Amino acid sequence: MLRPVTCAWALGGLLVLTEATAQPPVTRGRHVTIAAQAGEPLPEVRVVAGSTTLILLDAPVDKASVQLDTTRIRLVDVGERTLVLEPIVTPAPKERWVLRVRYADRAQPEWAAFALVSQPGEVDLQVTAVRKRQTLASCQASLAEAQARCASTRAEVWVLVDWLAGNSVQAAPFKKDPRVRGWVYRLGTQVFLVLTLTNAAGPEPWTPTAATLCSQTRKPTEVRARAVHARQDPLMPGEWGTIVVEVELPPTPENSVLNLELRDEGGRSLEVEDVEIPLVPGKERAGR
Repeated sequence: MLRPVTCAWALGGLLVLTEATAQPPVTRGRHVTIAAQAGEPLPEVRVVAGSTTLILLDAPVDKASVQLDTTRIRLVDVGERTLVLEPIVTPAPKERWVLRVRYADRAQPEWAAFALVSQPGEVDLQVTAVRKRQTLASCQASLAEAQARCASTRAEVWVLVDWLAGNSVQAAPFKKDPRVRGWVYRLGTQVFLVLTLTNAAGPEPWTPTAATLCSQTRKPTEVRARAVHARQDPLMPGEWGTIVVEVELPPTPENSVLNLELRDEGGRSLEVEDVEIPLVPGKERAGR
């Protein structure tokens, strides 16, 4: 016996059908590849508000490194290799929210980044993300590049080797002048002075471009520095900056203490007294 079709029964069936068709289809196991370098497009993860998405990564992650917009996305859980997230709102059609996490092994690429997007009719429940494997050709190219860098070592490296002349490097802190602090390094007869100093040369900006070492004897011997390198250019009044002075020691006794004069292109100078040069091992300074 056929049941009569009532309005209530028809309306209920229509609501059930509408609810079933309103739910977007889901993707449970999609695979994506992490961008290998800057400029490459980020893999997309399709999300919707109220739906949880699990991202599986191919290596352990730094749990404290997750970066995302917490006003739009709720981070449900961070596991050793997993991220579970749930959007609070659905991204607009042209919006791309970025999610980043750093791999714990620091291999390249160091970061895994994703673009969270909305796509009508599709939601990712689970996404497996992997780093791009290097091909044999790319590994060989990287090796060739490294070998070329080693083969073209700059001549300055061999200059430093000659300066050492089989000796070790001696170092001593500089503490004599309150306007200057730093270290004095000796490589055989060569000296590097790495000094942090304040602009005490006058009320205007100052950049030392030349230097002279002078022995404290009755007949002082002066030696001009080979080079002066300023990390900060220019040094403002009252400001501190770091310079490096390269110089060869004058032919003076081992117990000499030297004075250093720093000058700029205009002739303004700063004199640093009592620069004590480290001794060569096995020798003692006179009077000590």
